[in-house]
Amino acid sequence: MSLDIESLGFTKEELQERVIARICETLLSSVEYDPDDGNEYPIASKFKNAIDDRIKKQVNETINQIAEKSVLPNVSAYIEQMTIQQTNGYGESRGTPATFIEYLTARAEAYMQERVDFKGKSKEESGGYSWSGTQTRITYLVHEHLHYSIETAMKGALKIANSAIATGIQETVKLKLAEITEKLKVEVKP
Repeated sequence: MSLDIESLGFTKEELQERVIARICETLLSSVEYDPDDGNEYPIASKFKNAIDDRIKKQVNETINQIAEKSVLPNVSAYIEQMTIQQTNGYGESRGTPATFIEYLTARAEAYMQERVDFKGKSKEESGGYSWSGTQTRITYLVHEHLHYSIETAMKGALKIANSAIATGIQETVKLKLAEITEKLKVEVKP
């Protein structure tokens, strides 16, 4: 009696599908034994994790390419053409509308020209009653930068000078100790 696929109740296509499914199951999953309860639990195999990582990477790259081609140019154009209109507390328009770039430039200029105290804080930021706006923010920032640059240069120069002085003092002490040692005569008297 010979056995063939049809006598087992399978068609050639069904057998192929089952074999492929079993191979995929074997490649994509593994079993982990839990010594606490003695049961085996299915887990993803290293092969499956590697495939998942490659798929995620490819999907992210594709999304980024689409975004660079289609989304980003449209967003840039939208931002450049967008107009901003100031309103009062009731939502009524006031002032003239400005593009985003004009608004951003005006805000940067206002920020740099804002009056600040000696700590670089505006009246709103300081919150104190004795606030005195003695300078603009740009002036304060220039002074701070100069102060930092001068302080850094002075610390560096002082470090070099201290090193030279310390070396000189050390050499002088060594010479004087050598002179004192030569002048000292030790006598042993019975």
